[in-house]
This record gives sequence, C-alpha cells and structure tokens, in this order.
Amino acid sequence: MAELTQQTSATNRIFGIEAGSKNGESEHQRDSVGVSPLCPHCGSKRLWRDALRYSAFGDKIQRWLCRDCGLRFSDPEGVKNAWSSREKTLRTSSNVIKASDDLVITRQICVTETKNLAAEQQTTEVLRRNETDAKGKIVEYSFWLLKEGYAKSTIQGRTKLMKRMSKLGADIFNPESIKEVIGKQEWNPSRKCNAVDAYTTFLRMLNLKWQPPIYFRVRKLPFIPTENEIDQLIGGCNKRMATFLQLLKETGMRCGEACQLLKWIDIDFEQKSVRVTPEKGSNPRILPISIKLVNMLNNLPKNMPTVFIPNADNMRKSYQRQRKHIAAKLQNQRILNISFHTFRHYKGTMEYARTKDILHVMQVLGHKNIKNTLIYTQLIDFKDEEFVAKVAHSEAEVCQLIEGGFEYVCDFEPHKIFRKRK
Repeated sequence: MAELTQQTSATNRIFGIEAGSKNGESEHQRDSVGVSPLCPHCGSKRLWRDALRYSAFGDKIQRWLCRDCGLRFSDPEGVKNAWSSREKTLRTSSNVIKASDDLVITRQICVTETKNLAAEQQTTEVLRRNETDAKGKIVEYSFWLLKEGYAKSTIQGRTKLMKRMSKLGADIFNPESIKEVIGKQEWNPSRKCNAVDAYTTFLRMLNLKWQPPIYFRVRKLPFIPTENEIDQLIGGCNKRMATFLQLLKETGMRCGEACQLLKWIDIDFEQKSVRVTPEKGSNPRILPISIKLVNMLNNLPKNMPTVFIPNADNMRKSYQRQRKHIAAKLQNQRILNISFHTFRHYKGTMEYARTKDILHVMQVLGHKNIKNTLIYTQLIDFKDEEFVAKVAHSEAEVCQLIEGGFEYVCDFEPHKIFRKRK
C-alpha cells in the first residue's frame, strides 16, 4: 500500500499536480470554478473537467465528463448563476432538460423573439389553400369560355392573363386586388384592356360584377417592311417555314387561318387558288396564288390533313429563332419587327396601292367592317417610290410577270411593259 502511494505521488509530480489535489486537478483549479458534483447517471465521483462554457452575459459554466459512463453535463451552480443574470434583462426560451433539482445536462438556447408557430403554420395553410382554389377556378374558367363558344386563341390568351395576375400576387376573388396588380404593371394600354376583359368574363362566370378600371387602347399604324426585306426573310428560313411565309405574303391570311385551318383539300393546284376558312368572324374567301407558291406547296410532305402543323405557338417560336438568326446575318434589325401579322398588313397595303379600291382590299382580307380596312389607305405614301420595269415579249412572259406581282403599264409595239415597286 505504501509503495502504491509513493508511485501515485511520483506520477503527480511528473505531470505537475500537487499532492493534495483530487481527481487530477490542483486545489487552485478546483476552487476557481466550484466543487465537482456526482454523475447524475451512475453516481460516480470519477469526473473530468470538460472545458468551460461562457454564457451570453459572460458567465463561466463548467462542463464535466464522467469517466465511468461518459456522460457530459454542466455545473449546476454555474447554470444557476447564469439564469439569475439573464432573468434581470430578458425572458428566454430553452430546450433544457433537468435531470434533478440541482443538475442540468444540456445547453440552453437564448432567443430575443418568440414566434407563434401554430399561427404561422395556419397562415401558410390558408395561403396554400387559396392558391389551390385560384388554380382550380382558372381551369374552370377556361372550360367555361369553351362552353360559351369563345375562340381557342381567346381562351388561351385570357387564361394566360388570369394565371399571370395570380402569380403576381393578385387575389382573383378580390376585384380591388386585381385593380392594384394591373395598375402596378408596366404593360401597354392594350394589354391592360385585355386583362380587364379577361377578369370581367371571369366575374361573369361567377355571376358577379365589378367597377372596372378605365384604360384606352392606343391604336398605332403597323410597321410595313419593304418587299426586299420580306423576300430576304423568306429566303433565309427552312423549307416549311419559307412556304408558310410565302403563303402569308401572297394571301394576307391570318396565322390561325393558315396554320390551324388550312387543309390540303382547300388548295386547288389546277386553278392555283386557296380557299380560306375564316376565324375571328371574318368572311370566307378564295384567293389566287402564284406558280412559285404552288411548287413550294407541292414539295411539302402530305402526311396529315392540315398543310402545316396545327400549333401556332410552336410555329411562332420556330419563326422567331430563324428570324433572329437572319437579322443578325444580314445586320438588319428591321427584320426583327416582322411578325406573322405584318404579312397581312403588307398584303393590304400593297393591294390598295395597286388598285386604289378599298372594297377590293376589304374582300381580300375578309373584313366585315370597312373601318378595319380604311387604315391601309394611310400607311405608305408611294409618290417617291421607285419601280422595276419589265418588258414582255411573249404570252408566257406576260403570265410570268403578272404572277410575279408586276402590273401592266402600256404597249410598246409589239411588246408590253410592266412595272413593280421596289
């Protein structure tokens, strides 16, 4: 026993521990932070000091480690002092687990703000439910428009506007919220008018009314490109798109009339004409086409009833990609302003410039109201335009020039002179 005591004393001297210390600590170190407690799990006295922890207010709290069971816990006296300091300044919420009346074995979490988690969860559920109800009502709205006989393009446009306003934070069941969202957007007046019309029909579905905001459509003169720019655009597109654009150029058809409604049985290759099935309440019509367009149509595959893929959105996206590439290649930004409807404006303008007959233009475009046709009388002043002159020496050349858009001027025996604007 004496030998064991001497060995322990020698070991303590090697590690610099005083002879009167307990558990491998000097009396000065032990007294500086308090007396070692018992392990709350196994009751052992074999404890190590496991570093110090500092509270938010600078209080020192001793951490202990039991060498028998491995439990880590805090000095209860230090925790009690830290709590006394905190209670003077703020309330705290904690996840403290008390093992006994005098012992705390987990750390504390101080917060400066408390949240009502139940109320927050309830608010989130209400928002989700409202969002789900809005989506369901918009789907119901699209089917209601279909039952009411609205055109497919109108249904798609108004449904997209309702979804857009909902994503912007509008409560579609609150007219004042819709007014606020529409007013904040940097949309042009025409788009705002379309949004008001869409919400008006939505309320009509719900048998409700509102006081709509007042917006006025600003009617602008359309952009009219030159024939050279149109031909460059057509020549740069792929075979199917070039045929589609050439058809729009020669007939002035709407995009939907040419893409979704035109079938192979509507094309008379012998008489070189196209029968147009109208949309948007227009008049049906039969329009002549050139031999060039006939050949382009014959080169297309005839593996479906319609001439083109009956999806206007996909056709438009493909056109926009090709148009952007052509404009960059030619370094002509004016080409970017040529849309599908621009070809219709171009046809109406050229027909009026050639014939000066507004009723003829009205018939070609299928308008029911002449007010829609009168706009083409003020688009371009051709007084200073230059012409290309051609001389026909035979009947075949005369036919070829007429199909190419040339107009007869006079006879120069034995020949005939034609011209076309550049």
